Amino acid sequence: MGIIGNIRKHSWIAVLIVGIAIVCFIIGDLTKNRKQEAFAKLDGDEVTYDYFNARLAQREADYQMRGTSNYAFKESVWQEIVQERLLNKEMNALGVVVTDAEVSDMYVGRFIHPMLQQQFTNPQTGVYDRQGISNYVRQIDEMPDTMEAKVQWLKYQEQVREDRQRTKYIAMLQNGMYMPSAIANKIAEMSAKQSDVRVAGLLYSQADNAEIELTDADYQKYFDTHKKELNRDMFRMDTREQREVAYAVFTAQPSQNDMMEIQTEVNSWWNEMKTLDEGSYIDFVNMHGGYDSVYVSSDIFAAPLDSIIKGSHAGSEIVPMIIPALTKDGYNRHTYGEYVMGKVLNTEMRPDSLRVSMILIPSQNYHQSITRTPEQAAHLRDSAMASIKAGMPFEAAVKAFSIDTTRGGDQDWQLDGNYGILNEDIVHHNVGDVFDKELPNNAGYFIVKVTGKSAAKMKYRVALAQKIITPSSDTERDIRDRANQFASQFSTCQAMIEGAQSQNIQMRSALLISMSDSLTGFPNTRDAVRWAFNSKTVSGAVSGEIYNSDYSYIVCGLREVYVPNNLTLDQARPIIENRLRLEKLGEQLAAKAEEAMKGKNDINSIALSMNVTVDTITGLKFGDYFGRNGMEPKAVSAIAAKKDTGIIGPVQGASGVYVISVDNNTQGEATDTESIRQRYENAGMNGLNYIIPVLQSRIKIVDNRLLYL
Repeated sequence: MGIIGNIRKHSWIAVLIVGIAIVCFIIGDLTKNRKQEAFAKLDGDEVTYDYFNARLAQREADYQMRGTSNYAFKESVWQEIVQERLLNKEMNALGVVVTDAEVSDMYVGRFIHPMLQQQFTNPQTGVYDRQGISNYVRQIDEMPDTMEAKVQWLKYQEQVREDRQRTKYIAMLQNGMYMPSAIANKIAEMSAKQSDVRVAGLLYSQADNAEIELTDADYQKYFDTHKKELNRDMFRMDTREQREVAYAVFTAQPSQNDMMEIQTEVNSWWNEMKTLDEGSYIDFVNMHGGYDSVYVSSDIFAAPLDSIIKGSHAGSEIVPMIIPALTKDGYNRHTYGEYVMGKVLNTEMRPDSLRVSMILIPSQNYHQSITRTPEQAAHLRDSAMASIKAGMPFEAAVKAFSIDTTRGGDQDWQLDGNYGILNEDIVHHNVGDVFDKELPNNAGYFIVKVTGKSAAKMKYRVALAQKIITPSSDTERDIRDRANQFASQFSTCQAMIEGAQSQNIQMRSALLISMSDSLTGFPNTRDAVRWAFNSKTVSGAVSGEIYNSDYSYIVCGLREVYVPNNLTLDQARPIIENRLRLEKLGEQLAAKAEEAMKGKNDINSIALSMNVTVDTITGLKFGDYFGRNGMEPKAVSAIAAKKDTGIIGPVQGASGVYVISVDNNTQGEATDTESIRQRYENAGMNGLNYIIPVLQSRIKIVDNRLLYL
């Protein structure tokens, strides 16, 4: 009894131990499963999470995103990997390679690669600098393998090689496009013929199809007959699963009390700002806004602030006001405007854009791979400046003294403010001036030649405090409670849609892929996408979670799941209905036309029986528009194929059913067969846009990215 009593006395310990064990088991199992699941596989070839992350980081660095890319960008990197793997597999199977001799020719031979042409063409002469690239490659070869410049150059070289390899592959496919002579000759023969015709047409747009009844058997028959076509129209060669969601939106708006509290805070700010000196003023707006350290044009600001600043002078105050947005190209988040207040600190005539050429002379403090001391860097700087003053062309000085000779040191056009520590010196030097600038921490020197400036315009240094108008936490909580209450009322997506309609609640829909950033129109709702693509989420489900985006709360339901090449009849019904109605209508009108044609050889008599007027088309050729009826390939082809005159029909076309009288045929000079062949072969090359989707449809893809991203 004593042992049992002790166990009972300390039973909470046992419960805790068991609980911890269960949690550890679950976590361990989840971790185990996650580790077992490959990030993705392309036809059995694994793509690891680490590899994808490395590629993503590289692309983010290329676009200076620094880890801020969205899911659309991540999807583009994934598609890049897929394309690369598929094309490499095809090119290797076909033996498409780029030899070292070809690589050399792309650098200094007859067929310079466009990427190199752009990078190493002298901006002053427009001539490709073969000697310059040879010197640059020699400098790169002498650098340590770990130096960033060499690492980047090797990647660049690989890009050039890969691009040439793909160019050869595409050229091979293009050269494989061929129009047989027999077909080209037949088209040439038909195109030379001109026909004068009269047409009696029963147009779909003028017919009453209200009595057409479509049965389930009709839908099923059409679906079975056109399944591939329907899948193509639905997915447009896309092999990704798509999910349609419907979502109710509840948006919090600032209440009257919210606005009164905001107004009180704004008044307090303004009273404090009027007592501050310039240094404290800048500190204040740095806490509540910005634009105090750079000169900007007034036209970057949104109305009405742009016109207010444009008419200001140094010291002009900008009294508190409500504006829709601060700048024209700012982040377009959902807000209710904002209060701004502040002053124009200074004005100055400045260019919008600047262009310079640079010589970079680094010291060992610049990078560990540099052995030059600060004293040696200073001596080399002095030698370079003396040589330039003695008449050495700046481009020659770049080759002689700079660690980076790319494009002769030219930095291309940059916006005012983008040159960092050099910016103000560049602004206040004239075009043609040369000056030097020491890098911080004795890291070396820049020698800069100002080569271009755009026309000067008035610019402003502005200090603005901003108070964004938002609903209070109490207002947001009330809206969130409404959203939760609404969500609890429905167990299916369709019931939620009907409930939103009856309660006059905003309802939206979106077609998503697994790597969609968010629900359309509502940022930061990636979790809703995750829910929609969770393997446990079935069609018709309603999410138990409310998703927040800025000041909106969203109740989400999964309406439909669309799987490529696995379209269901119910999913295809909206696409089928109109086509099926037109098909049935065409059959009815064709029967009516056949009845009108019985015993008649005159188009006017037939038209009278059909109760339509006769249209006349003269000089009709193969490939022409069919008069006012637009493109009707079936009707035009039937006329071109008819060798004699007489009645044709009924022809069931795209816009109606036609009975045609061919009254006269004139055989003109045959079109050049080679030009026809070329035209059709060029049209066939449009199919090259579908290389990746076609290759992708032929392999098995295991995509577990949703577990990781």
